[in-house]
Amino acid sequence: MSKLTEKEVLEIFDEGGSLSGQDLTGLNLHRAVLSGVDLSGADIRGINFRGANLSGSNLSNVKSSEGILAEANLRDSDLSGSDLSDTYLMEARLYASDLSNCDLTGSNMSGAFMTGGVNLSNSSLVSSNLRGADLSGAVIQNTDLTMATLRSVKLIGADASSSDFTSASLNGSDMTRINLTGATLANAVLNSSKLEFARLDSADLTEASLRRCMFRGASLQMAKLIKANLVFTDFQEADLTLADLTESDLRGAILLGANLKWTDLSLTEFDRTN
Repeated sequence: MSKLTEKEVLEIFDEGGSLSGQDLTGLNLHRAVLSGVDLSGADIRGINFRGANLSGSNLSNVKSSEGILAEANLRDSDLSGSDLSDTYLMEARLYASDLSNCDLTGSNMSGAFMTGGVNLSNSSLVSSNLRGADLSGAVIQNTDLTMATLRSVKLIGADASSSDFTSASLNGSDMTRINLTGATLANAVLNSSKLEFARLDSADLTEASLRRCMFRGASLQMAKLIKANLVFTDFQEADLTLADLTESDLRGAILLGANLKWTDLSLTEFDRTN
């Protein structure tokens, strides 16, 4: 199939036609208005959609590696099953969009707006950049965020159960009421993050850095915090039943009102603990 030009793309859209499966590689559609467009299965690698209006569109199963969708309006759009690796999505509007089963490896989503129940389940975000993004209420189940950058993100009320945050950076993030049941956060850095009333039952935080984190009212039943850095961390009223804190550093931590029933505190540093 021959590659379309910018003019042909706009003409087909204006006539109500479909762009499904078409070749749009490398086109410049900066700030184009294409709301509701059908681009399913299209090849849009290297495209420039910066600031474009693609709200309510079908971009499922597209090839968009190294494409530019920064500042684009993708509200309520379907991007499921797409190859978005190394795609630029900085400050994109992704409210309530479907990004499930996507390859977002190495993508830049810093500052993106992903509230309204955006779905990132079963996707790969390995080494992706989501710094400062708002993912409040997002569904991120069974997602691979290994080595991802999530500094200062908002994950308030998000469901990230069974997801993999191994070696991810989450410094200064607001994860209040997040569901991290069964998640892996081994070697992750979450210093100064808020996890009040979060669910981390059976989560793996082995060797994670959790300095000055707030776990007030959180549930960490059967969680693994082996060799974790918990210096000055706040566990007030947290449930640590059957949690494993072997060799963790709890110096200066606050455990007032915490449930430590059957908690393993073997070889734990408690000097100056309150």
